[in-house]
Amino acid sequence: MTKAILAHVFLLAVCSIPANGERHKVWRQFGYEAFAAGKAQGIAIEADGTLRPAAALDSFATFDAERVWDIAQGDDGTIYAATGDDGRLYSIDKNGASQLLFNSPEISLHALAIDRNGTLYAGSAPDGIVYKIPRNGQPTTLAHTGSHYVWDLAFDGRGRLHAATGEPAKVLRIAADGQIEEVFSPDDRHVMSLLFIDDTLYAGSAQKGRIYQVGNGKGRLLFEAAQEEIHALVGDAEGVLYAAAISGEGSDQGTALYRTESSGSTYEWWREGRAPLRDLALADGALLVATDDGRILHLDAVARPSLLAHGEDFKTNRMLRAADGSIYLASAHTGQLRRLGLARSQGHYESKVEDFGGHAQWGRAEWRGSGVQIQTRSGHSAEPDATWSDWSTPREQSGAAIESPAARYIQYKIELKGREAHLADLTLYGQRANLPPHIASLEVLPYRTPQARGANQQQPPAAQNQRSTNPPQARSLYLLRWQASDPNDEELVYDLYLRGEGQQQWKKAHDGEERSSLLWDTATMPEGWTQLKLVASDRGENPPHEALHSERISAPFAIDNSPPHIELKARDEGDGQVRIEIEISDRISALRKAQYSINYGDEEYPIGAKDGIYDSRRETAELTLSNLDSGEHVIAVQAWDALDNVGAQQIVIRIK
Repeated sequence: MTKAILAHVFLLAVCSIPANGERHKVWRQFGYEAFAAGKAQGIAIEADGTLRPAAALDSFATFDAERVWDIAQGDDGTIYAATGDDGRLYSIDKNGASQLLFNSPEISLHALAIDRNGTLYAGSAPDGIVYKIPRNGQPTTLAHTGSHYVWDLAFDGRGRLHAATGEPAKVLRIAADGQIEEVFSPDDRHVMSLLFIDDTLYAGSAQKGRIYQVGNGKGRLLFEAAQEEIHALVGDAEGVLYAAAISGEGSDQGTALYRTESSGSTYEWWREGRAPLRDLALADGALLVATDDGRILHLDAVARPSLLAHGEDFKTNRMLRAADGSIYLASAHTGQLRRLGLARSQGHYESKVEDFGGHAQWGRAEWRGSGVQIQTRSGHSAEPDATWSDWSTPREQSGAAIESPAARYIQYKIELKGREAHLADLTLYGQRANLPPHIASLEVLPYRTPQARGANQQQPPAAQNQRSTNPPQARSLYLLRWQASDPNDEELVYDLYLRGEGQQQWKKAHDGEERSSLLWDTATMPEGWTQLKLVASDRGENPPHEALHSERISAPFAIDNSPPHIELKARDEGDGQVRIEIEISDRISALRKAQYSINYGDEEYPIGAKDGIYDSRRETAELTLSNLDSGEHVIAVQAWDALDNVGAQQIVIRIK
């Protein structure tokens, strides 16, 4: 058998697009998004992705509180902290020394504001009280809002105090004598934030996540976010408004920053994919963002983020940009204030885990930067655990070999040594171990052409592609099809071998096939029981000494293009009755059915097997014809084998 065996081969279908997979993998880390996927402790990530030592988060003040809800700064530099869950108000001097200023009867003090005279106002929960704390004076109750929560306080340009409340949601104006005027009552559960830009008041709500412009006792809806809560509002001198929107539990909307132009148009300006946004602050034409997981981000004019600092042990709830430009951060879980310092911190950067797709040998680590020290570790679980290797010996020279053990997953850690140290990008090389292909299935099926179509019906492309001057007969066609894959995602090639009944050696019939299905014409093949062997190889993607292959052998199948043989014997039994004995045989295939007709008539009659079923290569049957007219009659018998080869024989009988 040679390649000529498969001389009539046609493409039926391409079952898969070859994957341009390679065992060799390059993991390159560059740009902000790539590095932001890791954890930076004491490391800043600039907008272009450069890693540098971050500004230190200096411990500034500590006091006895569960959390800090709000912070404000007086004109003398004193910082005030409103806390819970004991409703205490603290003052902190420029050296970080704290003093209990007011121990309220409320559970929490949520909001602070300071007027032009240095008088401090605090809003509480759960009784919705606004307290007045004069400079060097005793705290007094200014107003009962009638709501459970006072979430924010703000002064307008005329020095009038406004309060944002929840349950019920209202915007209130509170006079110096405590008289309350309802400015706006939205259809929400809470009003969370207030902001005056010039004389225009903006309010952010919770439940429906709305931004309102409030005036003349009405609220004009500017925007309704996909998130449930507008948590913080800031605005610049140009009338541009920024809103931090967060989602409730179970929501898939995440957290985002919206921007409202002075014209009133609002759109999503930046989306945070990791943690809720807790507070916003303007800083020299940019925006500072504090997140729930301890990060302080800097967004430039086109919303490019930079990571300024990350305190994993410090979750920021409020952020204050002081008069001298210092940034103070209030803790969401402890009574702490920290200050974003000028000195560079000592820290490290830990990358995300990278999957190399299989057991891999590591190459080298290359980077651009200075003062870089790198360590790696590896393992076979998607999350580092006790089964992973220890961190490797620190390497300080780009191009050094990765020392971690071969594994599927790898992670690196960076330390930056020196104030000017930085890392611009990093590349790690690895090569997966070659694995043999996997053949999931192999089928050899008789192929049957579609039913003939009418003259006005167009044939499908597959049928058009099979036209030739001498098209093969359908009975001699086989469909060969298989499913195979490579664990390394490499492109496979296939070799096909045939072996006939009684033969010991395989004969190559097709070489280097890239398709996964073929039509095979057996018209010129020797008949008999045959097997097909499929060999799948990745030799096109690997050097000869590394290439691997797998093979699969089909079930035996019959090559049978010859019709069944029919022998007929007739015996006249008188009175117009004739008995016909029928013997049918096929050299290769089992018989499937038989029928007869009389005198070339169109009507055909089935013939039953003598043993009741057609299931072997040799069958006998009897046929009794009665009431035949005198004269000559032609009885035609047809028989089919399992491959639809049809044999025919006739006998002439004469009735006297």
